[in-house]
Amino acid sequence: MVAATTAGMFLVCFESLCPCFGSKSKDGSEDHVLAEYSNSLNSSEMRSISDRIAASPLRVPASPSRFSLSSPPSRNEPLNISLEHVVKLTHNFAPTLMIGEGYFGKVYRAALLDGRVVAIKRAKKVTYFCPGNYSSNFPSYNDLVLARMVPVWENFLSLRAEFSNEVALLKSIEHKNLVQLLGYIDKANERILITEYISNGTLREHLDGQHGLVLGFNQRLEIAIDVAHGLTYLHLYAEKPIIHRDVKSSNILLTEAFMAKVADFGFARTGPTEPDQSQIETDVRGTAGYLDPEYMGTSHLTIKSDVFSYGILLLEILSGRRPIERTRGPAERITVRWVCILYPTLAYHYQFVD
Repeated sequence: MVAATTAGMFLVCFESLCPCFGSKSKDGSEDHVLAEYSNSLNSSEMRSISDRIAASPLRVPASPSRFSLSSPPSRNEPLNISLEHVVKLTHNFAPTLMIGEGYFGKVYRAALLDGRVVAIKRAKKVTYFCPGNYSSNFPSYNDLVLARMVPVWENFLSLRAEFSNEVALLKSIEHKNLVQLLGYIDKANERILITEYISNGTLREHLDGQHGLVLGFNQRLEIAIDVAHGLTYLHLYAEKPIIHRDVKSSNILLTEAFMAKVADFGFARTGPTEPDQSQIETDVRGTAGYLDPEYMGTSHLTIKSDVFSYGILLLEILSGRRPIERTRGPAERITVRWVCILYPTLAYHYQFVD
């Protein structure tokens, strides 16, 4: 019964994600399962049902309700911090203080003098090409140097542009479900972001069980709602529409109270700003499995691309599976396709509930 209720409530959210979710029966009537769950349950009843899930020593304790509106936090004064101070705080970027690593670079944990704990994100440093022992008389010496330097320079420009973009966007936004920028450094070949430290790891780590506890239904539902609030702010309430472009479970950080915060704005872009403009054309960026197929095929980016990625994230939250499960057989490798295959067989819908 719990599995049926859980699946029914989440499946309402997936109707736009996959054609099979929005299909109608041959006589033109709505699918009876979706109608039953979507019409009979409101948010308070959903919470009541989820609260009746049997207790387990592995379940995460229920977090306080966050459905009620709250006043936005006041912005802290920007940190005035030097590169030398950052080096000292991180013990010269000691591996023991590293808490994460991604496309952009490495993230370190550090404590400020006032006691605040922050995350320090250090961009990858560009390694300049050194000709080494090649002789300038070597026939292809100049060609060799040019061939090595051009990709390095292009990579340098790309990383610097992404850093500048992330700083500009983070400086312009403030929401409790978005990671807050506290300061930054752009000096010589060092590019560093200083953000609030979110102590409870990523959503993906919790779905993988790396923290030793199983996320209960309440936590999963509230996390999904938190992410939706953050994206809604970016799309509709920021000074200019912002499209994240990399909504995924490893970019969702969790506080000790299991409040979700969307992080990593390296790929984010300002969306359409003109009244008659619905999309922008840009290079395709994102993570395989979460990418909007229309965006991939046309390079036309809209806020709907984030909505598609969010739908994939909902499936991930419900099933616990990654969008692409490389170790599984062909029928189960792409999670959204696997769910579309299972969904018409209503007797087996519990199979994709984590």
